[in-house]
Amino acid sequence: MEDLELFPKNKQLIVPKLPIAQFSPDEFEQMRNQLAKIWWSRLIIAVRGYVANYIEDNDEKLFLADDAFIIIHRYLVESNVTDAIQQFLIDLEFIVNYPNVITILNDLSNGFSKYNPFVDPKSNNHFIRIYGEPDRGTYRVANAQIIAHIIFMHIFLILQQRWKFSIKKRKSIRFQEDPEWQPDDRVVLFQHFFKGNRTWVMTDFDRHIINVWRPKGSIVIFGDRFIKDKQRFGYSLCFYCGMLEQQIGQFRCHRQRRYCSQKCFYAALAEDNNTERI
Repeated sequence: MEDLELFPKNKQLIVPKLPIAQFSPDEFEQMRNQLAKIWWSRLIIAVRGYVANYIEDNDEKLFLADDAFIIIHRYLVESNVTDAIQQFLIDLEFIVNYPNVITILNDLSNGFSKYNPFVDPKSNNHFIRIYGEPDRGTYRVANAQIIAHIIFMHIFLILQQRWKFSIKKRKSIRFQEDPEWQPDDRVVLFQHFFKGNRTWVMTDFDRHIINVWRPKGSIVIFGDRFIKDKQRFGYSLCFYCGMLEQQIGQFRCHRQRRYCSQKCFYAALAEDNNTERI
């Protein structure tokens, strides 16, 4: 799943030069109508994993960046309201192309307010819709999330340009297809590029994806082939939510079903009871 234009392997996160390519609502609608939801979900998973590898040592920034990607996922994958989705992307396009936006948000977060796009009539609606009403807490969140928004829009708009010129048959990542989709340095796993650490650390973002795609969340995250290989080695998936074991035999078994937690066990039990009533 290598694509160094989308996901360059650098020791430090390189912020794309502005301006970022223009968002096209018409082409977005074509993409949205022709690409399955799993394509959009895996795009967001991949971008989030790529960004997370560079900021994982900063817990607050990682937590707030995950919130940003959860919201992106809610709009692009979970929502069916076309106008709201397009407005969200139009707002993001405006924000990531706002002159000196990184410096300005950092200054606001630190109590400086020489320039404030949250109160400027030319920009305030865009910033408020994405980040909230202007106050110190909002500035802190915006400052932590702006890099995630810039990287996501940069990658998404490259893909939109490729879609526009698809007649040239340029190869791109087919996020929806196995076995092309597979976990690598940039997908949810906290894998340090230069350390070889392959431990999966669950975060709110991972749990959100697991819940949205229940019970196939792990397959969406890791790919069908990866999960089948794990199962051949003896790993199990939670019967209810689909979470993957990190150690063989980690999940408790009840009536030949394995559960990652009591919460999933009782949720499955409740569903069984409801089915019996029907």
